[in-house]
Amino acid sequence: MFDVHATEEEDKLVLLCALDRLGGCTEEQLLRFVVETGLITQFRFYLALGGLRETGFVREARHLEGMLLILTPEGRQSMELFGARIRASQQQKLAENVRAWRRRIRDEQQMPADWKETDNGYVVTLRALEGGAEIFNLTLTAATKVQAKRFCERWPKKAPELYQTIMQALGETAAQDDEQK
Repeated sequence: MFDVHATEEEDKLVLLCALDRLGGCTEEQLLRFVVETGLITQFRFYLALGGLRETGFVREARHLEGMLLILTPEGRQSMELFGARIRASQQQKLAENVRAWRRRIRDEQQMPADWKETDNGYVVTLRALEGGAEIFNLTLTAATKVQAKRFCERWPKKAPELYQTIMQALGETAAQDDEQK
């Protein structure tokens, strides 16, 4: 449940603390974090983020998958000075949820998935990145929008297992590698 007693200043501090604890993330990822954990409503999120951008407390940095929001030194200083003004209930929500979300965001950034509608259904692109380079790219066609979304949602958790299975199925076995040496 959302807290209806939050002020715009507290919303800004919550966003600064969330960005600090989550690390760089996209605007969509930050929005999902604060809304799904009941920290801030979508409307209040956009108001607070707009204010933080205007004052230079948050900036965007280019990433392989788009633009990431990051704290500026001024944003970090403001969070350190005034972060204690965030109510205990909001601090608790941050503390309880940030670890799982940080892992989820990292997985999304390392294993991006996207879909788009075409004349023949929905094209789903599943990728794996390592050290800033693409190591795997798989394009599928989904029959429905629901199926395309499901592929994208499941990809980050299933990617390592699927990648290993494909590499084993297409690659040579260790015994064959030894014979060829």
